[in-house]
Amino acid sequence: MIVPMRKLSLLIFYKDYQEFLEELREKGVVHVHENKKRSAEDEELKQKFALLKRIVETSKLLAKRIPNEQKEAEGEVVNLWESACSVDEKLAVYHRLFHLGDMTKKEGNVSDLDILAFLEGRFKQMDHIDQQIASLIKDSSIYEPWGDLPQERINGLLDVGWDMRFFMAPDRKYLPEWEDKYNAFIINEEKGQKFFVTVMPQGAEGVPEADAVQFTQLSAQEIRERIELLKVEKETIGNTLDKVAACSVAYLAQVRKEVYEDTDLLKIKDAAQVLLDDKVIALEGWVPESIAAETDHWLSAKGVAYELEAPTNEDNPPILLKNNKFARLFEFIGELYSLPNYREIDLTPFFAPFFVLFFGFCLGDAGYGLLILLGVTLYKIKAQSAIRPILSLAQWLGLSTVIMGIVGGTFFGVSLLDAKIAWLEQFKAYMLDSQQLFNLALIIGVVQIIFGMFLKVANLWKQYGLPAALSTIGWLVGILGGGACYWFASQGHNMTIPMYIVFAVAGLLIFVFNNIRRNVFINIGSGLWDSYNMVTGLLGDTLSYIRLFALGISSAVLGLVFNDLAMNMSGDIPVLKQILMLVILVFGHSVNLFMAGLGSFVHPMRLTFVEFYKNAGFEGGGKKYQPFKKRSL
Repeated sequence: MIVPMRKLSLLIFYKDYQEFLEELREKGVVHVHENKKRSAEDEELKQKFALLKRIVETSKLLAKRIPNEQKEAEGEVVNLWESACSVDEKLAVYHRLFHLGDMTKKEGNVSDLDILAFLEGRFKQMDHIDQQIASLIKDSSIYEPWGDLPQERINGLLDVGWDMRFFMAPDRKYLPEWEDKYNAFIINEEKGQKFFVTVMPQGAEGVPEADAVQFTQLSAQEIRERIELLKVEKETIGNTLDKVAACSVAYLAQVRKEVYEDTDLLKIKDAAQVLLDDKVIALEGWVPESIAAETDHWLSAKGVAYELEAPTNEDNPPILLKNNKFARLFEFIGELYSLPNYREIDLTPFFAPFFVLFFGFCLGDAGYGLLILLGVTLYKIKAQSAIRPILSLAQWLGLSTVIMGIVGGTFFGVSLLDAKIAWLEQFKAYMLDSQQLFNLALIIGVVQIIFGMFLKVANLWKQYGLPAALSTIGWLVGILGGGACYWFASQGHNMTIPMYIVFAVAGLLIFVFNNIRRNVFINIGSGLWDSYNMVTGLLGDTLSYIRLFALGISSAVLGLVFNDLAMNMSGDIPVLKQILMLVILVFGHSVNLFMAGLGSFVHPMRLTFVEFYKNAGFEGGGKKYQPFKKRSL
């Protein structure tokens, strides 16, 4: 459900403004109405966001360099870091570790930006080394066809009046007469090219019609030595970064927190309005109704001019969701699409059971579900509290997969319906074949769509009153009433009169009373157009649920294929057969589980956001409740 909000309007004297903001941050309950236009034009805020980007990028690079196991050498680094109290002392630690000497600023104070710039500089230095190495490798490739050229012998020829030049030419363009005319010698032949030299007296005119080869100032040996030196330099920097990575990431996390708090404060200042000749500051925000009384008491004690009131129809309060333990696990999925607006129904608890069912239907293998359930459960024992909700969701998805895998009769690609196992026979009566699974997918689709239409009625009724929902009620009467009449007729009952009544009521609601404020003829035309969209839309929406069946079958088929490959490609060599079979099974089912698991998460989201949300009349567009408060690491 959506937590009700109260609108808070504040007036603060300018002299008390800064102190009040700090206390407001400590309280951490007021969502301040942001002025996005002014924030977008705030140059200081832009600089803060740019700084945050730099911090995040550098932290990511450092995090990749944190050793998996603590090394003994790092103990000294930790001690040095912890003993450094001020920012300039911490910078000095970096200079010492990187053997750069005392390079701290002589004028002014050293700031956190200097720490960030120093770390950025080390990564830029490594990138520059990589560029240098790449350039040297490119230069060295020129020498490859020629081998190690004895430079002293080439210089010796020059000293006695001979000029040696280097050329290359395609095989078809190389002329043998060059050997007599220019004293040419072929050095190498590769990839359809001839590499050759000419030895001519200095000052001789004429050269072969071939591509001249120009060598760099460095010899091949010098290039190799230079590359090795650069690699050692890069490795040294990298090893030092590995030592300081953990403490640097922790430090930058604290800096990032402070910058975030600065951005929050700047946003609040942008949202404020200055009144009465810069003497009074006006702020607007939102407080959850559940803590409105506590906030009221706190503001009264502060002596601040304020007003707490219910939002009007023109207001757009932020969204704070409050659901039960199960539905809360699915809130982040809904946020991937959009939060509901303040006046509509939160659909999270209504799509959550369907999402779990859809995932299990799509993956459809009891073995895979068992792996997910057991693996996640074991990992959850020692997992951090921050990711426990995600793991709890994964447990539900794994359990659903186990159940739907048993219903579909699939276990690691093995068809349980075809298995000749005595104790399984009593369970086969509860398993469904392909046709039954296909029918079940369509039935589930119809159920969710109709359920969504009921929610649409509730949504429209809540926001605009009963008249706005009459058309949707008409469609429900037509679909459900028509379906009931058809069923009773199939049982031998005369349903002619009830059928006429059902379609008469549905027709009136759809074509006449779809908008009681409009002319009846306009309503009829609108009803005809809506009927076309509704019929085609419902048909397409229902058929979309076939993907549940298709994905479940595809994962089962791929599992079966990998099982057959493992059995047929293992050969008959003892021990090796079992090893190869195990490798194929592990690799194949791992790939299948990953691909099928990804599809089983994405496609239920599509069915939820497209088919279900549409038929439920979901509008969305809500903004998340984010109170002005202190940031945590």
